[in-house]
Amino acid sequence: MLNEQTPIQGYTHTIFTEICTAQNCKNCDEWSENIYDAYISGDYDFYYVEMIRFDHDGEVLNEEVNDWAQNYSILAIPNSIFDGDYKRIVGNYPVLLPNALNTCGNREVADINADMMVSWLGDGTIQVDITIQNNEDTQYNGHIRACITEIISRYDTYYGNPYHFGFLDYAFNKDITIDAGGIYTDSITWNGNEHHDNNGDDFGDISSDNIQVTMGIINDNTGYADESVMARIGQNNPPNQPSNPIPSNGAVDIDIEADLSWDCSDPDGGSLIYDIFFGSTSPPPQVSWKQSEKSYDPGTLDYEAEYYWKIIAWDNHNASNSGPTWNFNVRKKGAVNQAPEVEIVKPEKGLYLGNFKIIPRFFRLTKIFGSITIEATATDEDSGIEKVEFYINGQLKGTDTNEPYTYGWRRDGISFFGIFFIKVIAYDIEGLTSEDLKLARKIF
Repeated sequence: MLNEQTPIQGYTHTIFTEICTAQNCKNCDEWSENIYDAYISGDYDFYYVEMIRFDHDGEVLNEEVNDWAQNYSILAIPNSIFDGDYKRIVGNYPVLLPNALNTCGNREVADINADMMVSWLGDGTIQVDITIQNNEDTQYNGHIRACITEIISRYDTYYGNPYHFGFLDYAFNKDITIDAGGIYTDSITWNGNEHHDNNGDDFGDISSDNIQVTMGIINDNTGYADESVMARIGQNNPPNQPSNPIPSNGAVDIDIEADLSWDCSDPDGGSLIYDIFFGSTSPPPQVSWKQSEKSYDPGTLDYEAEYYWKIIAWDNHNASNSGPTWNFNVRKKGAVNQAPEVEIVKPEKGLYLGNFKIIPRFFRLTKIFGSITIEATATDEDSGIEKVEFYINGQLKGTDTNEPYTYGWRRDGISFFGIFFIKVIAYDIEGLTSEDLKLARKIF
């Protein structure tokens, strides 16, 4: 549902995201899922905190969160603050999320490095140590917010699903000053038994394997975040194994200008870098070191050649995981490229998978509101899939370049008989296309 544009890698910093949400908010449930899916995908370099403002009864759940929300003049939820309000998304609009993250991730920031360590002291008590280095040649004036969160929160959404990275309290919430070229350090011991929410429940029951501390560093000159850092207690998990290679393993008739791409994510939600091995021998030689992009351009390939390639993923704790050695064969010179195949698989034909409300039937109109996910399968046996476009009633709404090909669509308005035409067009690398058209409607 996050495919209005291709994710951009190589951000200038890790984005600091704070989300104002509430247990009595229906839309907050889906938005929480969308944010978490983006986070674990590894496509976007950001950390986030769910700032849970109200409980199921609509009462203030946490005074620290309430003060934070008032500082940002938050009136509607969900309300997502990116990099200290450099960008903001009000409401549940997943199609806006990639642009917000990419815009923040590619802006110019101060040269600030940060590190943090969280230690378990037992009996609901942790120690948080931070180090921030100012690499600029001028003094740095800023503010830090280090949020103590539960990875799987004790607080659930409107529909009973637990939040991820739900806020409990601040480890640090203070102004800082760092001399040019200087280093700032600080340490705090935090006892969960001494802190509680507005329902009177303290946090002495926290679990050592369920705590994450996320800190944003806000620049006083701009009001925006220059960096964020995250730390957990316990052993780090290595990256997941690289998967979903393009070209697919064993593929034949691949174009000589084909690029390589793959999927990979970190179970701890951290950012990843990759070593690429590629060549006409097995095992293949290394051709790229510690790159952040999940794609590689090998240049023009030889006709009728067989190539081998492998990816090793590294997290920021120097843990790694190697994918298998994949292979593919390049097509013969002069071979004719075949068009791709594409099929819409969701929503199913004749069924609109959103919320709906019928206005008087004699108008023969349907008022549709809510959101749906459109999903398509696309395959190409020779040159490979370049992109998939999603059209609603003839208008281009989104593009996806990674399988599974999906588009999250928000619809608010009136439609005759509740009918919508969904068209999906698949493009292969050489520009050939195929399409699938389906009717989506509310059944009376």
